[in-house]
Amino acid sequence: MSLARVQPVPVPSQGRAATSLADFAPQSILALAAEPRRAVAVLIEPVEEIRRMVGWQTVELSERASPSECKSALVQAVRRLESQFNISLWDGERGRPRLHRPGQAVAEGVGQIFAVADLQAPLRVWMAGLSGGGSLAAGEAALAGALCNPVATYLPGPYQSPGALTREFRSLRPDVVVVVGGHEQIEPRSQDQVLNLSGLVIEAAAQLPAEERPFFCFAGNSHSAEAAMASWRLRTDGGAAATADNVFNNTGGNSATVLNTVLERLHWQRSLGIPAMQEIAQWLEHPVELSSTQWAFAQAVRLWRRSQQLPSIHGLYAAADRWLHVWAWETPDQESEGLRMNCVRPGERPEVLADWPPVRLVSGDWPAKWPRPAQPPPVLGSQRPVALPAFWWDPLGLVPVVAGVGQTTPEAVLEVLRADILLEDGTEFATV
Repeated sequence: MSLARVQPVPVPSQGRAATSLADFAPQSILALAAEPRRAVAVLIEPVEEIRRMVGWQTVELSERASPSECKSALVQAVRRLESQFNISLWDGERGRPRLHRPGQAVAEGVGQIFAVADLQAPLRVWMAGLSGGGSLAAGEAALAGALCNPVATYLPGPYQSPGALTREFRSLRPDVVVVVGGHEQIEPRSQDQVLNLSGLVIEAAAQLPAEERPFFCFAGNSHSAEAAMASWRLRTDGGAAATADNVFNNTGGNSATVLNTVLERLHWQRSLGIPAMQEIAQWLEHPVELSSTQWAFAQAVRLWRRSQQLPSIHGLYAAADRWLHVWAWETPDQESEGLRMNCVRPGERPEVLADWPPVRLVSGDWPAKWPRPAQPPPVLGSQRPVALPAFWWDPLGLVPVVAGVGQTTPEAVLEVLRADILLEDGTEFATV
């Protein structure tokens, strides 16, 4: 484990000084983030009638760090904040951050604690299809934006056998097997082939011990889905499974979103099963819940779009282990909001992002593959007297950490983003 300390930007001298932060315990906020490659603790306090980020600590982790080490690094980040401000933020007896309680000494704890975390590795996905240039290509395109690691694709051949597939599953250890194939037609002929493929995959997975059996997802011809799921339940005694829209139905984006949603939910479910994640979740008190880093960043992008009156915005969280793209836009009825999310490996710019607008909000290092816009974005409603910045940049990667506060206090998120985190055009701190 390697450690690196980031020095906070000093808060302006007007308002209360950092040495008197303990006076604000009932109103203070501790925002936390645990990720595979780093842990972050941020302290937010009321200053001059708005919430400000008065300090943060980051602990960097090696690529091989375990979830337990990530949680320990988060504790270390909180302890560093304690030392920085000489206040009590960690309850050693209870093994959790210290919350201020009525009647306690004012110098102890914080008023609220929020946390975002995601310590589950990307899901290992094995996919079978009927044709390399057809259903498999559609399936690969659908997986392009999912938080997953495709480990193999499979085409049925003349010498296919369940035993060979079972051996492949034992070797590759997929978390998920996805079956795709078949145009969206009702005729039996369009269903027979994908059901035969599905039966082969199911028979192979059924030979594995229950604890090694992957999650089964059917994303082929929708008229075959019920039969495929019934076969899976019968052969695996009700093993975990789900259906998604047919990825080969010529509607591309929608079907990909449904498959991604299935994988995202499974990823989060497994994340919450990690003991270190469970411990972090226990630090929080109702109504606050542990959120994923992806969800928090998406909510921050949506908040920023609304606050800046933008018709749409493309945000990127450039983490060390993954890049998360979020595209939020206003719908014509103005009663809902469009949202697309795409997760790729660092450094990648897949074709699926070709139709996305320019990146205007980045949290983390700004990637060279996404040039910074030179022209300001359009705005909704009447034109403002002064044009908006062309882009906003958070070089420290703190947007998702602070965004977790938006569960109960979205206005606090906007105050901190404007005053302390987002740089306008990369030159100065953003202002209202």
